[in-house]
Formats: sequence, structure tokens, C-alpha cells
Amino acid sequence: MSAAPPVPPGLAWRQVDVFSREPLGGNGLAVFPDARSLDAPRMLALTRELRQFESIFLTPGPGPGTARARMFTVEEELDFAGHPVLGAACVLHEALGAAAPQDATWTLALNARAVAVTTRRAQSPLGGWYEAEMDQGAPQFGPPLDADTDTARALLRAQGLDADDLVPGLPLQMVSTGLPYLLVPLRRGLERARPASADFAALLGAVGAHFCYPLDVAAREGRSFDNHGLLEDPATGSAAGPAGAYLVRHGLAAPGRVLTIRQGRFVHRPSEIRVRVEGPPEAPARVLMGGEVAMAARGVFD
Repeated sequence: MSAAPPVPPGLAWRQVDVFSREPLGGNGLAVFPDARSLDAPRMLALTRELRQFESIFLTPGPGPGTARARMFTVEEELDFAGHPVLGAACVLHEALGAAAPQDATWTLALNARAVAVTTRRAQSPLGGWYEAEMDQGAPQFGPPLDADTDTARALLRAQGLDADDLVPGLPLQMVSTGLPYLLVPLRRGLERARPASADFAALLGAVGAHFCYPLDVAAREGRSFDNHGLLEDPATGSAAGPAGAYLVRHGLAAPGRVLTIRQGRFVHRPSEIRVRVEGPPEAPARVLMGGEVAMAARGVFD
């Protein structure tokens, strides 16, 4: 086995917890504020070293309030993700120092597109945190997938579910605001939902999805895993936005109102993700997704 690529001495990172007001909750994230000296193999190696669900690497953009961002899981680089964008924008806000305005606006250039993020510095007796919201753009919907099809049965079976676990009358459906998720509307069985099939990624790919998001519709609580079912994500902004769009599209939530999607209960990292879907239910114009961000720790590589 070859050695991991070397890391430039003095490389700093900031640890934040997204979708939580207090450290050690929500979804942990490593933010590298200055990654100009890193290439993709080093970024992947650093993500594996820190073992966060995702890490994000920033380089300066062409003007104030802008940055180039690359995001990695321990397996791959992602073109889009939710909680890394929110956490990175809050780290940029913090870096402005004590004289920074309470509110700030950022544009992060991702691999596929640029996203706008707003941040606000908050304060409480427990200390400071930030609030962040990103514009995920207009959601894209795949064809509805009826539960009685062979494809739906295979997808359900591959994660320990069956058609009786679904909300009657609601389809499985791919929804994307940058990363395509298969929404699975559940009335029960969320605690059992976990990928357990070697071909799960291929099953998702056949319906245009990259990942799956089982959603307890009544509780508005979801779960998200890697496609091997080995690692559960405490909070998934790139899935919560599509989940909100799905609920609005099918008449289960009103456009323009804030929805709270809960996640992380099963990994003892309770998280709350706020989603607002604007535009008519049949063709939402954009999805706004956000939450609170706690600053947790900082470090420097030797």
C-alpha cells in the first residue's frame, strides 16, 4: 500500500458542527480555509484522516465574499453538498474578526455551479454560534415510482423495507437540488432503513439517484447513509432540501413556510435542518436550506 500524500506543514483547519447551536451535536465538518497548496489526492487523504462525513477545502475567490470550494467524503469528491457549504461560509464570516458585520453574504464556487449563502453571527449565555442559509436553486424531479413496481420493490428490499412501510398513495421519487436523492416516504420502519445490498448504488443509478433518503413523513425525520450502509450521516442538507420540495410537491407542506427536517437521532447527534420552498407546488422556483452552526475546535497539521 502506498503512503498517503504528504501534507504541507502548518496547514490549519477549523472544526464546526452544522445544524446544532452547541458543539458536539449536529453534523461535524472539517473546514480548510486555505487549501491552495493541496491537490485532490491530498484533500481525500486529509478527509480520511479526520474521518468526518465530509470535509471542505477553500481557496480565495476573485473578489470579497467569494471562494472556490471542493468537498470530499472518505470515498469521493462531491460536486454538491449542504452542510459543508453552510459550515464553510460561517468559518469565512468568523475569519473577518471582531469588527465583522452581524450579517454577511457569500458566493462559493463549487465544481458544478456557484451557490449563495447568507450568515449571521449569534450570541447566547452559552457562547457564540452562527446561522446560515443557502439558496439551493430550483429542485429537479424524476418520474414518480409506484410502490408496486419491481424497481420499487428491489429498492425497498435493498434497505430492509417493504411496500407496507410506505405512506399509501405517495410514490418514491428522485429529487435533486444538486445531488440526486431517492425520496422514500415512510409511515413506519425508519429505524430499519439501512442499505444492505452490494448493488444498492446500481439500483439507485437506474432511477437517476446517487443516494437514498428514507423520510418519516409524519415526523419529518430522515436518515442518510453511504451506499454500503456502513456510515450514517447525522444531517444531510443536500437531502433535506429535496425532502422539503417533495413534501410541497405532494401537498404535505405549504410553500413559503419554514419546514424543520430532523435527522441524527440514531447516531446520537440530533440535528434540525430548516427548509423553505418558494414557488407553486407543481414547479417550485427555489429551495432555501439552513440551520445553526457551532464552532467546535481548531487544529494545525505538523
